[in-house]
Amino acid sequence: MNAGLGVLDPDRVGTGSALLQTFRQVGGTVGVAVLGTVLNSVYRSNVDTEGLPAQAADAVDKGVGGGLAVAERTGSADLLDSVRDAFLTSLNTTMWVSAAIAIVGAALAAALMPKRAAKASEEALMGIPQDR
Repeated sequence: MNAGLGVLDPDRVGTGSALLQTFRQVGGTVGVAVLGTVLNSVYRSNVDTEGLPAQAADAVDKGVGGGLAVAERTGSADLLDSVRDAFLTSLNTTMWVSAAIAIVGAALAAALMPKRAAKASEEALMGIPQDR
Protein backbone atom coordinates (compact mmCIF):
# COMPACT_ATOMS: atom_id res chain seq x y z
CA MET A 1 0.00 0.00 0.00
CA ASN A 2 2.88 2.36 0.75
CA ALA A 3 4.22 1.90 -2.78
CA GLY A 4 0.91 3.08 -4.21
CA LEU A 5 0.61 6.04 -1.88
CA GLY A 6 4.25 7.08 -2.06
CA VAL A 7 3.95 8.41 -5.61
CA LEU A 8 0.96 10.64 -4.84
CA ASP A 9 1.07 14.29 -3.93
CA PRO A 10 0.36 14.88 -0.24
CA ASP A 11 -2.99 16.51 -1.05
CA ARG A 12 -4.13 13.36 -2.89
CA VAL A 13 -3.00 10.74 -0.35
CA GLY A 14 -6.40 10.64 1.36
CA THR A 15 -8.18 9.89 -1.90
CA GLY A 16 -5.57 7.33 -2.88
CA SER A 17 -5.82 5.60 0.48
CA ALA A 18 -9.60 5.41 0.23
CA LEU A 19 -9.38 3.97 -3.28
CA LEU A 20 -6.83 1.34 -2.25
CA GLN A 21 -8.96 0.34 0.75
CA THR A 22 -11.99 -0.01 -1.53
CA PHE A 23 -10.05 -2.25 -3.89
CA ARG A 24 -8.91 -4.39 -0.95
CA GLN A 25 -12.46 -4.77 0.38
CA VAL A 26 -14.01 -5.56 -2.99
CA GLY A 27 -11.14 -7.88 -3.92
CA GLY A 28 -11.48 -9.80 -0.67
CA THR A 29 -15.22 -10.20 -1.11
CA VAL A 30 -14.92 -11.34 -4.71
CA GLY A 31 -12.08 -13.68 -3.78
CA VAL A 32 -14.11 -15.35 -1.05
CA ALA A 33 -17.05 -15.74 -3.43
CA VAL A 34 -14.91 -17.28 -6.20
CA LEU A 35 -13.03 -19.65 -3.90
CA GLY A 36 -16.23 -20.63 -2.09
CA THR A 37 -17.82 -21.47 -5.42
CA VAL A 38 -14.84 -23.59 -6.41
CA LEU A 39 -14.92 -25.40 -3.07
CA ASN A 40 -18.66 -26.10 -3.25
CA SER A 41 -18.65 -27.11 -6.94
CA VAL A 42 -15.81 -29.58 -6.56
CA TYR A 43 -17.35 -31.05 -3.40
CA ARG A 44 -20.73 -31.55 -5.09
CA SER A 45 -19.21 -33.12 -8.17
CA ASN A 46 -17.15 -35.61 -6.12
CA VAL A 47 -19.52 -36.73 -3.36
CA ASP A 48 -21.41 -39.94 -4.09
CA THR A 49 -25.12 -39.72 -3.23
CA GLU A 50 -26.17 -42.72 -5.27
CA GLY A 51 -28.75 -44.88 -3.53
CA LEU A 52 -29.76 -42.20 -1.01
CA PRO A 53 -33.30 -40.89 -0.71
CA ALA A 54 -33.78 -37.46 -2.34
CA GLN A 55 -33.97 -35.58 0.97
CA ALA A 56 -30.80 -37.23 2.31
CA ALA A 57 -28.99 -36.66 -1.01
CA ASP A 58 -29.90 -32.95 -0.86
CA ALA A 59 -28.51 -32.70 2.66
CA VAL A 60 -25.27 -34.38 1.57
CA ASP A 61 -24.99 -32.11 -1.50
CA LYS A 62 -25.47 -28.93 0.55
CA GLY A 63 -22.22 -29.38 2.42
CA VAL A 64 -19.88 -31.41 4.53
CA GLY A 65 -21.87 -30.91 7.73
CA GLY A 66 -25.00 -32.34 6.16
CA GLY A 67 -23.02 -35.16 4.59
CA LEU A 68 -21.45 -36.13 7.90
CA ALA A 69 -24.81 -35.99 9.66
CA VAL A 70 -26.46 -38.23 7.06
CA ALA A 71 -23.54 -40.67 7.17
CA GLU A 72 -23.81 -40.84 10.97
CA ARG A 73 -27.60 -41.33 10.92
CA THR A 74 -27.43 -44.05 8.26
CA GLY A 75 -24.30 -45.65 9.67
CA SER A 76 -22.80 -45.73 6.19
CA ALA A 77 -19.01 -45.94 6.23
CA ASP A 78 -18.97 -45.64 2.43
CA LEU A 79 -20.89 -42.36 2.55
CA LEU A 80 -18.61 -41.08 5.32
CA ASP A 81 -15.55 -41.87 3.19
CA SER A 82 -17.17 -40.26 0.15
CA VAL A 83 -17.96 -37.05 2.05
CA ARG A 84 -14.46 -36.84 3.51
CA ASP A 85 -12.76 -37.58 0.18
CA ALA A 86 -14.96 -35.07 -1.66
CA PHE A 87 -14.19 -32.40 0.92
CA LEU A 88 -10.44 -33.01 0.82
CA THR A 89 -10.48 -32.99 -2.98
CA SER A 90 -12.41 -29.72 -3.01
CA LEU A 91 -10.09 -28.17 -0.42
CA ASN A 92 -7.03 -29.28 -2.39
CA THR A 93 -8.45 -27.85 -5.62
CA THR A 94 -9.32 -24.57 -3.91
CA MET A 95 -5.76 -24.24 -2.58
CA TRP A 96 -4.34 -24.84 -6.07
CA VAL A 97 -6.68 -22.20 -7.52
CA SER A 98 -5.57 -19.81 -4.75
CA ALA A 99 -1.92 -20.49 -5.55
CA ALA A 100 -2.53 -19.90 -9.26
CA ILE A 101 -4.27 -16.59 -8.54
CA ALA A 102 -1.38 -15.51 -6.29
CA ILE A 103 1.21 -16.42 -8.94
CA VAL A 104 -0.67 -14.55 -11.66
CA GLY A 105 -1.05 -11.54 -9.35
CA ALA A 106 2.66 -11.53 -8.51
CA ALA A 107 3.61 -11.84 -12.18
CA LEU A 108 1.31 -8.97 -13.14
CA ALA A 109 2.65 -6.81 -10.33
CA ALA A 110 6.23 -7.52 -11.37
CA ALA A 111 5.49 -6.82 -15.02
CA LEU A 112 3.37 -3.69 -14.58
CA MET A 113 5.04 -1.89 -11.69
CA PRO A 114 7.61 0.71 -12.62
CA LYS A 115 11.20 -0.28 -12.02
CA ARG A 116 11.68 2.81 -9.85
CA ALA A 117 9.15 5.05 -8.24
CA ALA A 118 9.35 8.72 -9.10
CA LYS A 119 11.10 10.53 -6.30
CA ALA A 120 8.94 13.19 -4.69
CA SER A 121 10.46 16.63 -4.35
CA GLU A 122 11.40 17.93 -0.94
CA GLU A 123 8.68 20.61 -1.20
CA ALA A 124 6.03 17.96 -1.88
CA LEU A 125 7.19 15.93 1.10
CA MET A 126 7.02 18.99 3.34
CA GLY A 127 3.53 19.87 2.07
CA ILE A 128 4.64 23.14 0.51
CA PRO A 129 2.43 24.14 -2.43
CA GLN A 130 4.20 23.56 -5.76
CA ASP A 131 2.62 26.46 -7.69
CA ARG A 132 4.92 29.32 -6.58
